[in-house]
Amino acid sequence: MSNKLGIYVPIAIASVMVVAIAAYIFGVSTQDVGASAPSGLQATVASTSNQVVGVTVTSIFATTTNCASRVITTGAQAILLTFSDFAGQTPTGSFGHLQAASTTVVYDSGLYGCNLFKAYGEAASSTITTTETR
Repeated sequence: MSNKLGIYVPIAIASVMVVAIAAYIFGVSTQDVGASAPSGLQATVASTSNQVVGVTVTSIFATTTNCASRVITTGAQAILLTFSDFAGQTPTGSFGHLQAASTTVVYDSGLYGCNLFKAYGEAASSTITTTETR
């Protein structure tokens, strides 16, 4: 009977090790996105501003820990965005998330986070409206 028990102990130890390694990998590699309003609950406007965006990169939102969403309304020109400065991300004429001209987009913090948002305009200058909710 001790032979049968001897086989199960190494299998049990190996199983525990696999679960522990998987938990470590998934726990370490996730990025905290900040905050998000719980589904169905209201968010209040924390700030609104008009900003000029051009062919020079502009920071349009600072990193916070308690935003619910960020709303960007573009004018006659499209813009390119990055949602974090993780790994030095900066929008350029060929890199970034495109937001089309004359659109309003709500970037929920549960998906896009509350990190630094940067914008790059396709024209020399274009005015955008930004709103952050909490």
